[in-house]
Amino acid sequence: MKKNKGFTLIELVMVIVILGILAAVAMPKYQDMREEALRASAKATISNIRSAIAIFYAKSALNGTPVFPTTAELTATGQQSLFVERELPKSPIDNSNSVTEVNSDPVTCSDVTAADGYLYNPSTGEIRYNNSDDDGAGTQWCAY
Repeated sequence: MKKNKGFTLIELVMVIVILGILAAVAMPKYQDMREEALRASAKATISNIRSAIAIFYAKSALNGTPVFPTTAELTATGQQSLFVERELPKSPIDNSNSVTEVNSDPVTCSDVTAADGYLYNPSTGEIRYNNSDDDGAGTQWCAY
């Protein structure tokens, strides 16, 4: 007598149900981790840019005239760039490295325009994200 090998329909349905339950539990956790990673990336990016601005200021102070980089110097590419990547890093929020120059001191979320990228005050060296959306944790991106 020949024995049939394989899975019964009930066994297959049970596996599909278990996979569905696992997916339902894992998806919200994955979404939370994705949002958390975006917030961490945004904080690191803006911190790196602020460090480059501070280094520029310190170098100019050592040369006798302490100044913050102009918008043109901040956005320069190639050998003149302040950044290792040879250009201003793109915002992880909207994938843009455009800079909107503002004169307010301090730069606040009320300065946000319809544009993307960054808000920058060249007289104070302050830079923020040009985005007033919520970061998923109750803080506006422009507050970073």
